[in-house]
Amino acid sequence: MEKLKKIPALRFPGFGGEWEEKKLESVASKITDGTHDTPKPTREGVPYLTAIHIKDGFIDYANSYFLPKEEHEKIYKRCNPQKGDLLLVNIGAGTATCAMNIVDYEFSLKNVALIKPDIKLIAPSFLEQIQRKDSAKLFNQITSGGAQPFLSLKEIGNIKIVLPSVPEQTKIASFLSAIDEKLRALKKRKVLLQQYKQGVMQKIFAQEIRFKDDEGEDFPEWEEKKFGNVYSFKSTNSYSRENLNYEDGEIKNLHYGDIHTKFKVHFDITKEQVPFINRTIAIKTINDDAFCKNGDLIIADASEDYADIGKTVELFNLNNEKVVAGLHILLARPDLDKISIGFGGYLMGSANIKTQVMKVAQGTKVLSISATRLSNIDIQLPSLLEQSKIANFLSSIDKKITHCQKQIEQTEQYKKALLQQMFC
Repeated sequence: MEKLKKIPALRFPGFGGEWEEKKLESVASKITDGTHDTPKPTREGVPYLTAIHIKDGFIDYANSYFLPKEEHEKIYKRCNPQKGDLLLVNIGAGTATCAMNIVDYEFSLKNVALIKPDIKLIAPSFLEQIQRKDSAKLFNQITSGGAQPFLSLKEIGNIKIVLPSVPEQTKIASFLSAIDEKLRALKKRKVLLQQYKQGVMQKIFAQEIRFKDDEGEDFPEWEEKKFGNVYSFKSTNSYSRENLNYEDGEIKNLHYGDIHTKFKVHFDITKEQVPFINRTIAIKTINDDAFCKNGDLIIADASEDYADIGKTVELFNLNNEKVVAGLHILLARPDLDKISIGFGGYLMGSANIKTQVMKVAQGTKVLSISATRLSNIDIQLPSLLEQSKIANFLSSIDKKITHCQKQIEQTEQYKKALLQQMFC
């Protein structure tokens, strides 16, 4: 059988020939790691990085820990990281995550391996790209550590990689690094938008920012009401995932897990995947009042942490489909003479409401919130017209965040496709 040649499907003009397979230790001048002890951090001193500082292909230097000079020197003599070295998490949950060091000042390492490339044989930026591409493969090569994943220095050195010439490596790495830079900029923009939204929401619901009507006049003062005076609770079901499917059915069923993990604050059923209730279930017993309507709130009544207890999604567009709310969900229907559709989801995400929900939540390992307790929390309501202004303003920010996330996903998919074609 003829041996398959190691030639990638996609190459830059001017490069040819077969790539060569080598062990990582043969193209590295040094493979070592930092301490596996837990140094006691100080408020100042010499920086040291741990596995948590290496994520998404980048190193978080800004939030590094610090060590006394004498403690640093014990570790630094062992690892001595320099600009262009590859840092690879080799113990713990993030094992095989890597990034290239881009600073030239001294710092120490904990639970992080260091690979110092021989620049005559491999471009540091190319090594970074190939290691990030194959991080899943690296993780699967782990042979020791039991419950605590661990990649030994010997295993790291034995990793096989396939290499072109150094000039081709440099060309490939420069191209992919430009995509990485675009991704980094998009992710930063998304974070800034999220921070801006959080800050402006805090000011809006603290009434530090007020809107004007179309004639430039002030809106009326906000009124305090009980949640139960504005929303009424409707019945939900207790169907588990086993009673649901994504292929066929007459009625769709909202699941509390999707509130925690998937759905946006304004739910649009045309943009979400929602399961059907199996046709074998007797759906004729469902009360007409239990079918969801636009403007309804679906509220997660259980969570393992305070951050997500009472997490709320507003049903903004149900597209005239039959939808019900399921297990561990409170279904709250607004009085549309008091609540403008689009406002309720943002109201429930405000700091004041979240604080009240956390105070009335019950439980130890699993927290829960009841309709009765939720009915008694206080809410501040502006006029219907101001509610609409607030909802439209916040929704415009959400659209920008969603657009940014789509750009991130498209860029990541584009790079993934390139990696499959540009590497052997």
